[in-house]
Amino acid sequence: MALFNRAQRGMHNWLYLTPTGFGFARLRAKSGEMPLCLPQSWHDETDPLQHPERLADWLAQQTKGTVKILLGEGYYQLLLVDVPDVPADEMEAALRLKAAELLHYDLEDASLAVILLPAQAYHGRTRMAFVVATRKEPLRQWGLALAKHGLTLTSVDIDQLQLRNLALRASDQPQNGLLHLRDDHCQLLLIYQDELVLSRRFDIGYLDLGADAEGDALVLEGQTDIQRDSLVLELRRTFDYYESQLGLGSINQLQLIGWPGTSGMIEDLGAKLGLRFNPIQLTDFISMPDAPLPEALLPLAGAAFRGAAS
Repeated sequence: MALFNRAQRGMHNWLYLTPTGFGFARLRAKSGEMPLCLPQSWHDETDPLQHPERLADWLAQQTKGTVKILLGEGYYQLLLVDVPDVPADEMEAALRLKAAELLHYDLEDASLAVILLPAQAYHGRTRMAFVVATRKEPLRQWGLALAKHGLTLTSVDIDQLQLRNLALRASDQPQNGLLHLRDDHCQLLLIYQDELVLSRRFDIGYLDLGADAEGDALVLEGQTDIQRDSLVLELRRTFDYYESQLGLGSINQLQLIGWPGTSGMIEDLGAKLGLRFNPIQLTDFISMPDAPLPEALLPLAGAAFRGAAS
């Protein structure tokens, strides 16, 4: 019996796979209405991408129809490459060769997608593009396993682009950004003209900054200040690169998601950086009548606004 028995019309099944676990949610975005999200709990598991048969069987017990897969960090590479000056019909082949130099595996094993960055980015320099690279064979096996269980894989996406979509929904600023905090690391996304132009990961999470998953303060004598200053330094360097090297203006506010603690630490970070953090409250943008979205599934929230941005 499926977990969700309410009307199926317009619902999209999303399976989020990361190297440390997986989760499932159903989303519905309808014009004129707040998007609806029906999440399920998160499941800790090592490398679920490598277990399509077993998980497809599990998924078939939860739902039916079509499935969209969202890949987490570690299951894809987001490669920044310069766009070669070649005829349009040669562009794809040229970008594949560029990506081959940066891949951790053979080009023949890769599935690639290209995101051209706005022409205004990288002023005075060669135009740039992101190449999203994933391993081809695991996704092929997922398609076969889902089909065997009566499900159809319709698309594969990556979590950074869905976080970008959430940031776009939360702010209408031309220079936009989002800091996604997890327990042991964080991801900074900077956006220009609705496109992701810069992505940085820092190995500093909310546990390092003095909060646990329940929002209680942790006592880390001296260590919290060190990690806070390290994060401020890394963020400032990234903002300087965005402003001076890319010439895209200053970031005055940053969307924030995943911080479980009180506002004091975030206000302190903002004061040191000269900007305002804007914590995203998902319930302001998405209806979740059954249960809140588990922390590990937060990137799936952006999929509710996928049609508007990607």
